[in-house]
Amino acid sequence: MMSASTMHSAPLSRRAFIRGALISTTFGASALLSACGGASDDQPAMQTPALASIENFRDVAGMGEGYPTVDGRRVRRGVFYRSGALTPDDADAAALARLSLRAVHDLRVVSESSLAPDRVPANAVRETHEVAPIDVATAMPADAASASAWMSERQRQLVTDAVARLQFGVLLTRLARVSGSQVMHGTAGKDRTGWAAALLLAIADVPLDVIIQDYLVTNTAAQTQIDTRMKAHAARLGTDVSVVAPLYQAQSATIEAAFEEMHRGFGTLSNYLAQGLSMSSADVGMLRAKLVA
Repeated sequence: MMSASTMHSAPLSRRAFIRGALISTTFGASALLSACGGASDDQPAMQTPALASIENFRDVAGMGEGYPTVDGRRVRRGVFYRSGALTPDDADAAALARLSLRAVHDLRVVSESSLAPDRVPANAVRETHEVAPIDVATAMPADAASASAWMSERQRQLVTDAVARLQFGVLLTRLARVSGSQVMHGTAGKDRTGWAAALLLAIADVPLDVIIQDYLVTNTAAQTQIDTRMKAHAARLGTDVSVVAPLYQAQSATIEAAFEEMHRGFGTLSNYLAQGLSMSSADVGMLRAKLVA
């Protein structure tokens, strides 16, 4: 595994770029957790509820003991959640309330959120970080390869677009500074939310292979909604579902394209966070302390 000093010093291959440790800090993890209101190792995370009325709701840290990091630690569960639009029915609203969420971070633009307003849990605040959606409904691919390339290019734009970078930077900074459990979401919880979750796992030094597998979990967690959208899109175009599938299914090539663009433009993850997202090293350190058990 790549050491923290190696990761911090020079551009690396794409795989080593994300697999290496992100940052070393002069603060102890316990001190940072005290400062930023993170969960304690002594407090077991509540089981992530299965929410029928909220698409793709899950713990950023995964299941069980949490995702492994390159240095043999685990991502702490019960800290950050991810989902599609936060529009629960009464039963799921009650389940959300038991998570004691303190902030809801909405990545949608106003034209999206006005159609499906958030139902914010009691004692939580809603914050907006407007990132333009990937409007797959406008895509008219000739074949599956064209659809996959179209999606990869749009995912790269989440890295290159200045407004998107600004909003992702504010999102990650707020995740670091707000105390307690938080949830971030878009409309379907795959593209914008998927990139934000991938960044959190990268900050925690989760191996790239695991980050990709987490991204692909969407295909299981949101299978019903994905199937419905694929069939409707294929019917509009008069084509086979397989042609439009890459527009709706999470694919490893899509998230890898974003990391490749980050590597191309910034060289290292640390540079991307500092220069691309304008994050301070203190905020990155607080995020990592919250994330890693």
